[in-house]
Amino acid sequence: MSKRQLTKSRTNRRVSGVIAGICEYFGWGRDIVTLLRILFVVLAFGSWGGLIPLYFVASWIMPNDRESRHYDDYQGDYQEKWQRKAQHFDEKMDRWSDRYADKMDKWAQNYERKFDQKGQNTDWNNPWDAPEGNSKRKMKEAEPIIKETEDDWSDF
Repeated sequence: MSKRQLTKSRTNRRVSGVIAGICEYFGWGRDIVTLLRILFVVLAFGSWGGLIPLYFVASWIMPNDRESRHYDDYQGDYQEKWQRKAQHFDEKMDRWSDRYADKMDKWAQNYERKFDQKGQNTDWNNPWDAPEGNSKRKMKEAEPIIKETEDDWSDF
């Protein structure tokens, strides 16, 4: 049994390598490939584009050349690449956790400082809870509304 397989060309591509792959399967040279390409274009336009979908279906069905898929030769490189990516991700997450651990510690200290032993807030700077003399915020005095008539709705 022959080990030949109909595949798309890896080296002689113009669109997707279907026509060159067929010619490589039958052992035809580059000049035949060029003639078949010209013949295909003439027939495609002569049939109002009927062969163009056929070409794209063939390019979808035909597998790539095995050498271009890098399965056998580069299996180790593939694993090494993913190991490097995983290691890089771990290092990135370690840097992130170190950076934000300090911020979280500062936040926790501020949170604990705001609450006393009983769990009640001691420092919210609420102007209503503070004595009038110690308030940092000044409250604006309300102005009385003078009503001219009782049916005046312009204030709303």
